Amino acid sequence: MVYSSSFIFAHERTGDGYYFIKRQVLYAVLGLALLGGLTRISYEKIERRSRIFLLGTLLLIACVFIPGVGVKVGGAQRWIRLGLFQVQPAELVKLTFIAWLAARLAQSQRKVQPHNIWELILFPAATVGLLLLQPDFGTTVLLGMMSLGLLYLSGISLKRFAAMVGCFVLAGAGLLVAAPYRLERWMSYLNPWKDPTGKGFQILQSFLGFHNGRFMGVGLGNSREKLFFLPEAHNDFIFSVIGEELGYLGVLCVLGAYAFIIYRGFKASWVLYQQKRDPFGYFLGCGLSLYLGLQAFINLSVSLGLLPTKGMTLPLISYGGSSLLINLIAAGLLLNLSREARSEGRRVV
Repeated sequence: MVYSSSFIFAHERTGDGYYFIKRQVLYAVLGLALLGGLTRISYEKIERRSRIFLLGTLLLIACVFIPGVGVKVGGAQRWIRLGLFQVQPAELVKLTFIAWLAARLAQSQRKVQPHNIWELILFPAATVGLLLLQPDFGTTVLLGMMSLGLLYLSGISLKRFAAMVGCFVLAGAGLLVAAPYRLERWMSYLNPWKDPTGKGFQILQSFLGFHNGRFMGVGLGNSREKLFFLPEAHNDFIFSVIGEELGYLGVLCVLGAYAFIIYRGFKASWVLYQQKRDPFGYFLGCGLSLYLGLQAFINLSVSLGLLPTKGMTLPLISYGGSSLLINLIAAGLLLNLSREARSEGRRVV
């Protein structure tokens, strides 16, 4: 799908129609190698080093603000240039933050030692602060949703959970109003037909893609929207190209694949918690499943006009090297947990 949605755009932009797919294949090979390695390590080591991993990631994010190191693209300072490639450290913080929060929740479940209150305040505050400085509102919201999900699964009282959700919504609304461009996106989301050639153009073209695809699709490679009508067709809005070329059946296949991955992730996590009494494996697996599921949900909802436009890739499908690497690392960790859950199940039997 990356090849189908990017060939003409890549040829027009770089003179090489294979430009994006070649880079994606390189990242996929590297990511699959990392996936294979992560299925073999002991995930308990991640718990012991979770603070170091998160702190290292925050330092990487801080490097994007160093002149000559960070790269500014589209008004956002989110990338670090490494030779021919650009890396987005904010993608990595999604995993390291999940590991750190899972370790803290596991510590709370075991009640072995009290929490360091300064760590619980400073690490999330530093993460959110650095992300908003870039600015990266989408990753901030995603981390907030994952945190709320894990806190709910940890057994927090409903009153505290409701209060946290209320604070999260108020903070999100405040950040939305504080930035004019975010408010414009929200208004165009409410009524994209008000400015069909401006703010509402992208989502209206996405609608047309799904409309053209109907039930069976127009055929692989035959999308019309990718012909410079739909911006970011190979990235944020690749689901619209899938809907146009593969139709409703292709859309169902994508939804079914994500549902299966999420279900298996939660199932493996629950087995670890029930049979091995491993709270860290449980929270880590749930966090990774929430990460993949929520990111897919947000991207799919944006493409279908259910949420305001937000630059967030479709996991394991969209073009994007940093995103693909992190997604494959998350998949490798989930496979690691799943293998441990299967072995634990055999011991019980």
